[in-house]
Amino acid sequence: LEAAPSDQSTGAPWGCYGVSIPGADGTVVGTGEQNTIDIEAGCATFGTAADICANLSLGGYSDWFLPSKDELNLMYTNLKVFGVGGFADYFYWSSSEFNASIAWSQFFYNGTQYSSFKDFTYRVRAVRAF
Repeated sequence: LEAAPSDQSTGAPWGCYGVSIPGADGTVVGTGEQNTIDIEAGCATFGTAADICANLSLGGYSDWFLPSKDELNLMYTNLKVFGVGGFADYFYWSSSEFNASIAWSQFFYNGTQYSSFKDFTYRVRAVRAF
């Protein structure tokens, strides 16, 4: 995975609070891209975390997506812990849905993962597979 060099948003909702998104429950490495596709298909709200990533064009690439819970954790353990990537000591969204009202997030101050209400506004960092 390649992480975008900076945050795409400092405060975006996960989106579609109260709506279950079929297929967006993947948590393991390799599921973020499909989660993002499923979120875009099931939640037409503009400006959500997944929408921002799915519509990102950066560095000559347009295949960015919102990372899954485990992909986001890799960004923390392999980048943030070592002071790489300019991550804030704040919450970041994953693309992994927990239920109709909650999705997974990660606190980049200490690495703890949380189930957070989808209408909270957290930071967004896109990734792409290569």
